[in-house]
Amino acid sequence: MQNQIQNGISSSAVTPQLNYIDVIQQLEGILGNDVKRLQMLMQQGVINQNQWQYLMTELTQKLHALQTCKQAIPQAPLPQIPQQVPEAQQPETQNPFDLFNKEKPGFFDKAGRADVLNYLQTLDVDKDEISKIAGLVEGLESSAIDGYLKQSAHEKSLNDENSAAKSKLTSYAQNASQSGNNNRIFTREDIGNMSGEEFAKNEKLIMEQVKQGLIK
Repeated sequence: MQNQIQNGISSSAVTPQLNYIDVIQQLEGILGNDVKRLQMLMQQGVINQNQWQYLMTELTQKLHALQTCKQAIPQAPLPQIPQQVPEAQQPETQNPFDLFNKEKPGFFDKAGRADVLNYLQTLDVDKDEISKIAGLVEGLESSAIDGYLKQSAHEKSLNDENSAAKSKLTSYAQNASQSGNNNRIFTREDIGNMSGEEFAKNEKLIMEQVKQGLIK
């Protein structure tokens, strides 16, 4: 009975940790895909250097927040090694950043990624973790560019709607002005007081009213 209780406690303690890790890994995957899309748009010249720098600043902040959440998850104790490898036989360890650079040379040389590299160098991470974060950066870049493009499209749509509304108002005002002149019946006194320019402007309407016998 006591063993069953202990097993139950152990399962309930481990499961939430695994769930949190699963969620973070899913977020890393989603953001990684978004960053890849950002990288593609950058290579295609969709955005300029200033836009890239602005978007990367936003992405770096999100990356820091995700890393903070990840570090807050309690880690399970590592199993103890019954027998240590003699120091003379221990393999020489390589810098994880050097290993990563062999797979993706120049990844952190691109605009805005230096801040991410500086942050990672303060952490104890291995090559696989660096690769995951690199994918996260690419996904965040892609997500930020999508948001920027959607906002630009929305602003353009508003400008087009405003232009169309102004055009309709202008057309309505012109039609109303013309309609007002067409409904006016001139008198001989009106015609006599007209300047040459005014008469030329209204000549067609005046002659039509003369034919109809409307001018008194």
